Amino acid sequence: MAYLQNNKCDRLMKILLFIAILLGNVLAASAQKALKDVLREMPEYVIPYINDEQRDEISKFTGVNDTVRVKNMLNGFTAVDVSGDDYARIILNESMSLQLKLLDLNDTARIICMVKTVEKPVKESCVSFYSTDWRKLASTFGLPVYGGADELLDAFIQRPDTMPEARFEYLRSCIEPVILNATMKPDENIITFSLSIPFDTKDDGDDEIKAIIKQKSYKWSGDIFKMY
Repeated sequence: MAYLQNNKCDRLMKILLFIAILLGNVLAASAQKALKDVLREMPEYVIPYINDEQRDEISKFTGVNDTVRVKNMLNGFTAVDVSGDDYARIILNESMSLQLKLLDLNDTARIICMVKTVEKPVKESCVSFYSTDWRKLASTFGLPVYGGADELLDAFIQRPDTMPEARFEYLRSCIEPVILNATMKPDENIITFSLSIPFDTKDDGDDEIKAIIKQKSYKWSGDIFKMY
């Protein structure tokens, strides 16, 4: 009886070991998912006018610094600029672009950081996160969430010491609408936010408006973005 029990224990241990190895392989595969795989598996809602054949085509870049250009279903062109093995900028059309950055998460998996930007009439961005199989993630991974125009202005403008308070307040009122844009560096895990300059200011104060706008950058630490 003891012999039979020992055999059962051995078989159970082997099964558990097999499951552990299998799970380890799955996690390793997730961690090693390449940029071209992410591009190939990109769902239709990300780029609605790219079909499966075109989506497969844009993933066929030849190296880590390459550009692929395909005709989309709107009879325009979509271009993908790849830099390194974890970054791509996709020019959807004249008025919209995407930046995709693969981020290593705790050395066990990867996530996708996507910056979607409306280019015209002024740049306006939104940032979202996905797993490498394109499941949307609810976390902001440390990036701040702003409540409205006043909160954005408080966070992204400051008065230079040489500027009178009245002039600063006037220039603040000229920033309308209050719109945030974001960019990512291809070779660094850094995302930078800034206010867009209004396309129709109330006077010729563009240079002064630029002088009161400040940027904020956040660097990926391995699990969240931290102020850089």
